[in-house]
Amino acid sequence: RSAMAGRPVPPEALETVPTAELLNELKRRHHLLGRPPVHMALLGPPCVGKRTQAEALRRAFGICRISGSDLLAAGAAAGGSSDEGAISALTDLLDRPQCRRGFVLEGFPTTAMQAKRMQESLERQGKPSLGDVVFLDAEEGALLERCRGRMLHEASGRLYHEQFKPPAEGCVDDFTGEPLTRTSHDQADFQSKCNKFREDVGLLKEFFKRTGLSTHEVNATAGGDVVSAAIADAMKK
Repeated sequence: RSAMAGRPVPPEALETVPTAELLNELKRRHHLLGRPPVHMALLGPPCVGKRTQAEALRRAFGICRISGSDLLAAGAAAGGSSDEGAISALTDLLDRPQCRRGFVLEGFPTTAMQAKRMQESLERQGKPSLGDVVFLDAEEGALLERCRGRMLHEASGRLYHEQFKPPAEGCVDDFTGEPLTRTSHDQADFQSKCNKFREDVGLLKEFFKRTGLSTHEVNATAGGDVVSAAIADAMKK
């Protein structure tokens, strides 16, 4: 089924997929059945690789990926308290079938108060609360370099980078051949978000540790595969 719309995939679309690829996907999904549920958050400054790693975790554990920017946008659109609106949007999303094995929150919560309200709301509604929190970080120069040169396939959310993850051919998506959009970089906005993260992260870590959650700090300076392996190792501890 289509992950976004929930509609069945047309049979003729499946017929175009090579048998070997279908079998590999079936094996991957069967393997996921033996993995324990995961309820985690992936946090860090802008351009540290949260979306890339959250997507890797989604596939590795068969869980849903929930974007913090989408939650905050939903909260702002709802009016009233933006935190309450974001948390309400989160609890609604967790009812989706793709979240039954767990979730990874990408860039949410961002403050200790958000984290407290979120945990209380999840517990009050009988939904699984966070079990692991991974903090990604890198030097500001590396973050800035990643922010520049990013390209996005808007329909799927797939990210590319001119230097670190270029598309296989030209400026088009590897899977659909559709054009990519170059994301704009606002230096002032980048600096503001970096500063805000540095200001809030200490209290956020303190809150999670005080409530007994497993927190892990991972250096995200290396390439995506290396960081993914570091996250997997950290979560085993």
